[in-house]
Parts: sequence; C-alpha cells; structure tokens
Amino acid sequence: MEEPRNPIQPDQDTNATENPEQTYDNPYASRPSFKSPPPRENQPLKQSGLGIASFILALVTVLLVVGAFISAAVFASNVSDDPQAFLNELENINGEALPSNIVPILIAGFCMLASVGVAIIGLILGIIGAASKTRRKTFAIIGIVLNGLVVLVTVGLVIIGLVSAAAQSTI
Repeated sequence: MEEPRNPIQPDQDTNATENPEQTYDNPYASRPSFKSPPPRENQPLKQSGLGIASFILALVTVLLVVGAFISAAVFASNVSDDPQAFLNELENINGEALPSNIVPILIAGFCMLASVGVAIIGLILGIIGAASKTRRKTFAIIGIVLNGLVVLVTVGLVIIGLVSAAAQSTI
C-alpha cells in the first residue's frame, strides 16, 4: 500500500521540495461536490436565468387566461340573444361546418389548456431556479407563485364546471 506524500519533505524522485501552498494531491481525500466555486461575498448575486424564464412564462399564462375570459365573454354575448336557437343549431349539425358562434368558446378552451401547460413548465423552471444556491431567487419565487395560482385557478374552474354539470344532470 502506498503512503501519501508529505509536501514539505523532498520528493524522492526529484529531490526537490514542493511548495507548501500548492494543493496536496491526496488520493484518499474527498472531491468537492460542486462544479463551480461558491460566489464571493463581496460580489452581488446574479438573477437566476431559469427564474426569469419562469416569471416570463407566468406573464404569458396570465395573458392566456385573460384572453380566455375575454373570448368566453364574447361567446356569452353572442349566445345571450337567443340561447335556444344556438342549441338547436348545434343539434342540427350533420358533418357541416361548425356555427361561427362557437369559435370564441373554442378559443377560450384552447387558451385555458395552453395556460395550464405553460404554467406547469414555468412552475418546474421556477422550482429549479429557486433551488440554485449561486443565484438570486426573486424572479423564481414570483414565477412559482404566479404559475401555481394559474394552475390552481384552472383546476378549480374545472372542478366547479364538473360539479355544476353533475348537479344539472340529476335535476
């Protein structure tokens, strides 16, 4: 078994003393678990790129939800004149094109589904950005909160819709 070398004593191969400030190559020492050195105390931390991406995705999801509500309001205003005529028109579709009144609600549904998908991606990026020890966490936390709210609100609206549909079917 080979013994570790002492850096202060002369090396038997070269007959020269090593620099005591030089790192000691101990084959039994543990390796550092981080790839980059920890940040210096005197330098301010940079914002997390993943946190900024999470925040931007949160803004996109908020815009998609607002667009969905606007589109649903347009649908409601189109149908509010004569809802029974709209239902009759839907029942009489035989492989023909959908009525133009239904387009806003299709857009609203697509916006809600897209907002949930984007919010889940933003939530994952925010969590990863908040876990970084060498970056600031401000945007990551804002992204987590906004994306989490969008997911919770959308899931809540789906649950309310399912309960409402179940209550109407039992009447």
